[in-house]
Amino acid sequence: MPTAGIRLRTPDALDEFVRSGPVNDALRRIAALADAELVIEPLGVHGDAPPESKKDGGLIPIVHRGENSGYVAFDSKQATVAAQSIALLLEHMVDREIAVGDLVEQLFTSYQELDVLNTLLPAIATKIDPREIGHAIVTEAAKTLRCRRVSLLVLDEKQKCYRVLASLGLPEEAQRVSIPVSDSIAGKAMFERDLLIINNMSDHPELESLSRGAYDTESFAVVRVPLTAHGQALGVLTVTERQGDPEFTAHDRKILEGLSAMGASALLNCRLHEAANKQMMCTIHALASAVDARDHYTHDHAGRVSRLCTAAAKQMGVTDSSILRQVELAGLLHDIGKIGIPDAILSKPDRLTPKEFKVIQSHVVIGARIVEHVAGLERVAEAILHHHERHDGLGYPAGLPGDAIPIASSLIAVTDTFDALTSDRPYRKAGSVEDALHEIQRCAGTQFNPTAAEALETVVRREMESKTGPTDESESILTLKPALI
Repeated sequence: MPTAGIRLRTPDALDEFVRSGPVNDALRRIAALADAELVIEPLGVHGDAPPESKKDGGLIPIVHRGENSGYVAFDSKQATVAAQSIALLLEHMVDREIAVGDLVEQLFTSYQELDVLNTLLPAIATKIDPREIGHAIVTEAAKTLRCRRVSLLVLDEKQKCYRVLASLGLPEEAQRVSIPVSDSIAGKAMFERDLLIINNMSDHPELESLSRGAYDTESFAVVRVPLTAHGQALGVLTVTERQGDPEFTAHDRKILEGLSAMGASALLNCRLHEAANKQMMCTIHALASAVDARDHYTHDHAGRVSRLCTAAAKQMGVTDSSILRQVELAGLLHDIGKIGIPDAILSKPDRLTPKEFKVIQSHVVIGARIVEHVAGLERVAEAILHHHERHDGLGYPAGLPGDAIPIASSLIAVTDTFDALTSDRPYRKAGSVEDALHEIQRCAGTQFNPTAAEALETVVRREMESKTGPTDESESILTLKPALI
């Protein structure tokens, strides 16, 4: 029969291990070496108070990170070494289990973060519209953190104010507000890291005057994460009104920082793409102007054709931004090949000879060859090549019929003719819009694609009837050529 006793109050992290299996057997064998009986009980059974030690015994705390996580008590000197061994063994086990737990948590956090980012990446990788990217970011943030209200604020060009790029759960009136950087919580979040997580806004009365939101209670949790890319501040992502547990953690912050980092990179790419696009458009407008400048009768002809083509394409139901851009560029560049046509033929006031007409016809091939060397404009080159095809197949250069003609080419054909009929030319004065529309309708189904002809007429008549101008971003033909209406 044992002559000594050892009482172990186990750390919470080890309770399951020491009560069964090899660990339990090992602890009892250590106690048996000192002829002692081991009694194991959970730490919480008697509260946090350590067990009482006998007169000849002692008490050894099990320490983890400077705090007592359990106790080993013994009632006689003969059990001292065994109790010390058990305490030392359990300290090592606690350290290991906590470390494993921390690693599991880190791995879980990393996995969740990767899962969120892998979900978001396909949604924004090919986007060039900042609003689409913003919507994808706030949607994923709301789903991942279970928040009813999420907003993505972006800085203006002067970095003086924020505007709402995308949001969920934000009142409509708040979506149109311009928020100054220097006098807002969002502005503070951009520069003061301690404001990233606020789990109770009522604990921060100094921020009350800066808040521009309306909430059901003064006590609410909010996380604001700045969006930065390559050292450039772009905006702030804010989440609040969390469903269930209102508390935000460092784990939540890490998820949001991953979202904001990817979103910031995508938004910065949008800005770079927009800048490159503006530069390209300036170059294209310059080329189109160079063609128009050769003949004062065709001043801004390419610009008018481009705007009418784009408006007519939208009227036909085209919504794809890439297709609309192709139509716009093809309209601007449709006559670029005339750079290679001699002035004597291009500006001849009399009727052209068959040989001269052949030279004029070559401008579509010259234009397509010029444009096809620009990466990304291959479809634009195709539209330029075929913009003198006819719906009945009697056009040039390939004699394509009907639907075989690219839609951009069909739009250019009808809008080019409309602009020519309503413009002064060396051999005649400009005709009226009504006469031009009548002529186009007469030739619909033979020279022109009937759907394109109908779309053009709808656009022109809408412009004529409008008192406030066009509803889209294109300029009104009434503004461009008021004398003709």
